[in-house]
Amino acid sequence: MVAAVVGIRLRTAWHLARREWWRALVAGLGVLWALTMAPWLVWGQDALARQGGAVRADLLVGAVALITVGWAVLPLVLSGLDDTLDASRFRALGVSARAIMPGLTVAAFLTLPAVFFALALAVLGMSWRSSGAAVLAVALAGLALAYGCLVMGARVSAAWASRVLSSRRAKLATFAALAFGLAVVAPVAFVLFRDGLSAVIETDVDLLLERMAATPLGAGAAAPAYAAAGDWWGAAWRIALQGTWLALLHAVWRVNVAHQLVSPWGRGGGAHRRHDRVLDPARMHVRPRDPATAAVHARLLRAWTGDPRYLASLAGVLLLPATFFVLVMPVFDLDRRWSYLVPLVLAATIGWGRHNDVAFDSTALWLDVVSGRIGQAVMRGRLAATASWSLPLLVAVAVATVAWTGAWVDAPGLLGACVGVLGVSLGVAALSAVLMPYRAPAPGASPFGSEVGAVGAGLLAQLVSSVVLLAIVPFVVVPFVLSLTVAPVWGWVACAMGAALGIGGYAGGVRAAGAVYDRRAGRLLAAVG
Repeated sequence: MVAAVVGIRLRTAWHLARREWWRALVAGLGVLWALTMAPWLVWGQDALARQGGAVRADLLVGAVALITVGWAVLPLVLSGLDDTLDASRFRALGVSARAIMPGLTVAAFLTLPAVFFALALAVLGMSWRSSGAAVLAVALAGLALAYGCLVMGARVSAAWASRVLSSRRAKLATFAALAFGLAVVAPVAFVLFRDGLSAVIETDVDLLLERMAATPLGAGAAAPAYAAAGDWWGAAWRIALQGTWLALLHAVWRVNVAHQLVSPWGRGGGAHRRHDRVLDPARMHVRPRDPATAAVHARLLRAWTGDPRYLASLAGVLLLPATFFVLVMPVFDLDRRWSYLVPLVLAATIGWGRHNDVAFDSTALWLDVVSGRIGQAVMRGRLAATASWSLPLLVAVAVATVAWTGAWVDAPGLLGACVGVLGVSLGVAALSAVLMPYRAPAPGASPFGSEVGAVGAGLLAQLVSSVVLLAIVPFVVVPFVLSLTVAPVWGWVACAMGAALGIGGYAGGVRAAGAVYDRRAGRLLAAVG
């Protein structure tokens, strides 16, 4: 079974690379990047070898911990990283989890990132060669177990996040995860803002690394330092801890695979409702006047509150501005006015995130198409559903940011710039969604995967929409920048100009996208169906 599953993976990857040249290009760029990193790894290994055992262990523990967190988080942010071996595709074959897990496990270690990090950790582990063969063996064993935890952690995070978001508690789970993430990083941000990066490094980093060396985040990397110091018991229990954590992650992943092999497709986000707002949009408190627009608007509002694909994209949209505020600002000791980038980046990412919005509605798209030439109504309803929650969110974040800085004179300019960036980015996304659509995960599928064959088109659409947005957004925020650098009176200019450009970009995007939607209705069905 192992040979069969691995063979399926390799043959599928080969056929996809031949059929879709973007996959081959991405793989080639990845191999090229790995080759360029090879000399740096050798240099890093030599630099580590010249350090003392304690310093070498601390550096490896910190590096392994950061990489482990990155492998767990990255699958939740970037979709479509690995779509060739979804366990649910074996459901119709009647195979058991016991039979298929060895093959899936081996295949999980055959991706290009997995192979690169295996070689990288092996090279860095060789820095312990001067401490003797026994210590080197402990180092390689500990790093090998830590490497296995990287791969298994990525599988577990994506698989279980998809399973949670596919349940009827998807909304609660998403916001609970966001709240937990904020609760975890808030103390770190507070300490960084209060003491500064230099003080934190001097007083807290050593203690943090010491604590991580006793956890699965760094136990395997720390084990050789204890072996080199003669504390073989300390090395042994850390190796055992890392191995136990690896076994636990594999068992958790196996439970999820067993669930996928016997469970039907989930239609996540289901919830008991007193009335159906999609079929009866007239019962909505706030609704567009046009019936077609109202129906699409109601359908999309329902998706934003229950569809795991939309909820997962919402979580990803919030990550970049939150990271800038929590990590970048305190680490580089930036002035508080740099925090104005948070609502502006949030506005841009919300709009850009809808660049493939039409494809997310693939199962209902045919109904809109056969209803006549209602492209304007469809796009108006789709964008209105996004704006209905994103605009109040941006206003709240902008006001909170100004309150944190204490410079209320900047409020009009920041609010106008946020409105302008959101409106323009939604207009660009509306056009991208009908000009360059690509297949997205279907309702009930994992929100962290991608449809086979969609990677190339997805990269192209994301690249083009990003370039267009980066070319337009600076013109929207120029008056606000002038209000911060030249004179505060420019803030009112930024407020008026941002509102005008935002409304104009929003309305223009709806109008242009609606016209293109009517002309390309058949192609849209073929592209996303």
